[in-house]
Amino acid sequence: MLYLKVLGFNIREQLSRIFFKGDNYILIEILNHYVQVTVFKASPEQKKIYILRNLVQPVPDFAAFPVLHVAKNLLVKIRNLKKYKIILSFDSSFATTIHSSTSLVRPHQKEVIDEADLDNLISQAIWRFFDRNRLKVAQKMNIDDVDVILSDVRIRGIKLDGHKIVNPIGFKAKAVEIFFSQTFLAREIMRGVRDLLPKENVVLIVETGTAMSHALSRIAAHNQFLVANLFPDRTAVYSAVGGRLAHLDSFDWGEEHMHHSLYRHLRVDPEIAREIVASYAGSNTSQNFLRRFENILLKELQMFAHGLESLASEEVEEVYVNSFFHLPPIVFSDRFQNRFQKSLRLVALSTQLITEKFGYEVQFKKSAKLKNLTTFLAAFSEMNFLPQNDKMSHLANRRVRWLVT
Repeated sequence: MLYLKVLGFNIREQLSRIFFKGDNYILIEILNHYVQVTVFKASPEQKKIYILRNLVQPVPDFAAFPVLHVAKNLLVKIRNLKKYKIILSFDSSFATTIHSSTSLVRPHQKEVIDEADLDNLISQAIWRFFDRNRLKVAQKMNIDDVDVILSDVRIRGIKLDGHKIVNPIGFKAKAVEIFFSQTFLAREIMRGVRDLLPKENVVLIVETGTAMSHALSRIAAHNQFLVANLFPDRTAVYSAVGGRLAHLDSFDWGEEHMHHSLYRHLRVDPEIAREIVASYAGSNTSQNFLRRFENILLKELQMFAHGLESLASEEVEEVYVNSFFHLPPIVFSDRFQNRFQKSLRLVALSTQLITEKFGYEVQFKKSAKLKNLTTFLAAFSEMNFLPQNDKMSHLANRRVRWLVT
């Protein structure tokens, strides 16, 4: 049976951890309202993760607190970074990861593909992909297009004349379709990453929401869905439609808006509002208050519903919701979801959805308490999705050096 096990270490587990032969990792998450550094050990063979330590710093205002400086202050508390494999998982403000494909027509289709030809095809595909997405990425991250840097390229698959091929060398083909995942950073962020971390230890740079979409694309019943990350001040929406995975858009709605609505109606400060929501979720209220409170929530949640509907195309049926605050359970009720004009179904994104498929057992040291286990698992899963035979991705990354100067 596949399951998630989250618990503190007892003596037996401590001994198990001592003799555990997994690799050492650091996950650096730079998200909407905090920076988190997590130290853990993991073994894909044993399907086990030991979370040993995590350090968190709230960042209420990105402009006022340079996020890489915050990360640096956390990392100085960890000795010898060179003994760790390092994963960087970024908010959509700082990184853009896109899964898509580029098609090419070979001029000499009767000749077999050799390594030099493959290298040239990959080079062309990278440039087309980069050139096609650079302006849109710049607008999303609010930077000039000349400051868009391609930081990570992975080749996820190749089709020759519409047929999937593991290794195209030795085959003839007219049309070649190369499936990529590419991560773009702002030049300033890329420079900061280089100064902050040993380059050879960075195994993956990814946009958090797209990593979540990719994990779900492997387990979801439908291949056309949205993922919504709900932050204190906004909701970031990611799209998985037709094999293309990417950030779709964001809109202004989050915990702060819900608490402000409660203040208008009940005249309570944010902390009291948070306690009321928690009491409501635990059914620790009277029936009279419950009905009144739900009516207030439904009015405020209508803004959330409009935001999702404005972004969802007709073919999208499900929206996976990952909330960074205590979301009222009425969000997932028929009473709320019947208000949608489109046929959308909201699904609470739990860690179980990921671990039931991939089967990792997760154990915590008692002092380690992650802000959001789902984003952690998505980033780690993304690293495990990397192609095992990475020769083509190595060719790709060798070709992007002239795009990162």
